[in-house]
Amino acid sequence: MEERTELAIRKFNDYVDSFTGLSEDQLQNFEIKKNHSYRVADLALVLAKNMELNETEAHLAYLIGLYHDIGRFKQLKEYNTFNDSKSVDHAELAVEILKESDFFENLDEGQVELILLAIRQHNKLGLTKKMTDKERLFAKLIRDADKLDILRVITDYYTNPKTTPNHTLTWEMPKGGTVSKDVSKQILKGALVAKESITNELDIKVMQLSWVYDLNYRPSFELMMEKRYLEKIYNSMPKNDTVIEIYRKVKVFVENKLIA
Repeated sequence: MEERTELAIRKFNDYVDSFTGLSEDQLQNFEIKKNHSYRVADLALVLAKNMELNETEAHLAYLIGLYHDIGRFKQLKEYNTFNDSKSVDHAELAVEILKESDFFENLDEGQVELILLAIRQHNKLGLTKKMTDKERLFAKLIRDADKLDILRVITDYYTNPKTTPNHTLTWEMPKGGTVSKDVSKQILKGALVAKESITNELDIKVMQLSWVYDLNYRPSFELMMEKRYLEKIYNSMPKNDTVIEIYRKVKVFVENKLIA
């Protein structure tokens, strides 16, 4: 592992380990987010290399992946939730934290701003229009890497359900037997499902299927299909005409992306 990568991981770990007085649940969720951050960093690096970015750009992609959720730890400590609507925007909090401490040795101001912008944008419904091509590239890359790892985690949960629900993944929502009309309308018109429209666990799964509309790069689509994430989500859903239509639409969308 490169020395600069090891340094970044050490800084990240030191920050996470600085929190004390955590409950058992909080400790468990810290570990979940810590491991998620490692995996997203690795995914961002893989995508960057598959997109043939240069070595410096690939390292920036790795840092964005490593630090993108650094706001989650303070959020959980102070509010005991990962729900932004009930606490604080974790991406904005991440930017504040990264600005306050020395996380970026040997990077110039432009590179730091690029990292912060990508992190700020990673959880928004859509990207701001005021971005350069390079800023947009990194903002899209982290969104892809983040979604791909979340899909890995949630499909593992759906495939191997636990006796006790993981409320971090289910948002403490009722199970729901049907997809909400607003949610089905959004995905069937080819749009990302807005979090604000979610009313039950089934809606959450439809929202996760809608993420195909916000994947940006061919290597991301290839990885998603290789891991069968869409199929695994669909297999965990009760079947009716609406669910079947939704799955067919997103599957055709992805297949067309891979043919192009």
